[in-house]
Amino acid sequence: MNPAFANAVEMLPMPRTEFTAAQLDGTACPWCARPPEIPLGPRLRVAEGRLDRWFPHSCLPCAQREAARVHAVHVTVCPRCTHRDYCMDARALRRLALAP
Repeated sequence: MNPAFANAVEMLPMPRTEFTAAQLDGTACPWCARPPEIPLGPRLRVAEGRLDRWFPHSCLPCAQREAARVHAVHVTVCPRCTHRDYCMDARALRRLALAP
């Protein structure tokens, strides 16, 4: 499998909260509302009873923190990672968590 298929930012779950207009239009981080630096890829959400597509962006510190959190959970449940044969998803999340 191609390592380019493992896109860590697209694996980050969005917080369960009401988003501001700036967060919804990608001009504010969905976690902290600071100016964003990283596109998180297209997402789907239910708003006003209908399915809506949006394109969030994150600041680097929040993306790194969330990647570290998701990585910590992932390596405990992924069959490959629990045997210390880390999969591409785990490696991509770790790279994002440790990005300079």
